[in-house]
Parts: sequence; C-alpha cells; structure tokens
Amino acid sequence: MSRSITKTIEYPHPIEAVWSALIDREALSQWLMPTDFAPEVGHRFEFRTDPGPGFDGIVRCEVLEMVEPRWMRWSWKGGPVDTIVTFELAPLGGRTRLTFRQEGFEGLSGHAVSWILRSGFTHMYERALPAVLDGRPVPSRMGLIASIRHRLLTREERA
Repeated sequence: MSRSITKTIEYPHPIEAVWSALIDREALSQWLMPTDFAPEVGHRFEFRTDPGPGFDGIVRCEVLEMVEPRWMRWSWKGGPVDTIVTFELAPLGGRTRLTFRQEGFEGLSGHAVSWILRSGFTHMYERALPAVLDGRPVPSRMGLIASIRHRLLTREERA
C-alpha cells in the first residue's frame, strides 16, 4: 500500500513571494537543502544533505510540471524513496495557502522514511520557510538532523 504526506499551511505573504521562495535556488537552499534547482520543466537537479543509514545524502529530482505561480511537481528519489512532490499555491487576499504533497512511499522502508520526513515538516514549513519569506535568518536545522539520525539509527537497531 502506498503512503502519502500532505501539509497545508497559510502564510501572510502574497502568492508571488511564496512562489519565489519555492523556485529561487538560493531561497530553496536556505529553507530546504542546498540545491542546483532551476524552474524549468525537464530540469534535473539535486538536493544535498548529510548521508545517513541507507541514504547517500543526495536527493535526485526532476521538474515534471510547473504552472506559475500556482503549481509545481517534481520527482524525488533518494535512499529507499522514489516519490512525487507537489506544491500547490492558492491566493487568499494578501495571504497564500501552500499545500505540499509527497506521494508514493512504498513498502516498509518507504513508510518508515515517510514518518521521519514528516517530522521535519514543522521545521521546514513552520520555521525555515517563514524566516525566508520574512527576510530573517533561518533557524538551525541541527536539532532536526540529530532527531532524524537518532530515529534512523534506532530503526536499524530494531531490524
């Protein structure tokens, strides 16, 4: 059975500002992970982070669809994960609703990774992205990374 993750959040910023934070390489590198992203359908790009058990630290992606400034879809492959990521924006006056969806987590390892990734969404979408949108320094991810590593190591020890 396939599992998906969905996160919906509203930001007190216009849709153009939120869209820019999703497609700008420097902004993405600040709130998500360092990347060589370009906002072009067919562009292959990578996110890089520290490796972990069963993961070389590289997420390989491709821009599959893009309707500016409303919709973007990527492939997302890293470790045991081969999924599709979708960002959907809706204007709400001067505010914006962002719905993030990651679909296609398969098998036991995919389901485990989905739970681990989901735990990082609070940092990404409620702390890091708002900081980028507000022009503030992005809060450290070190607590998040340590937590994810601990969960991965604990899971491996149980296996």
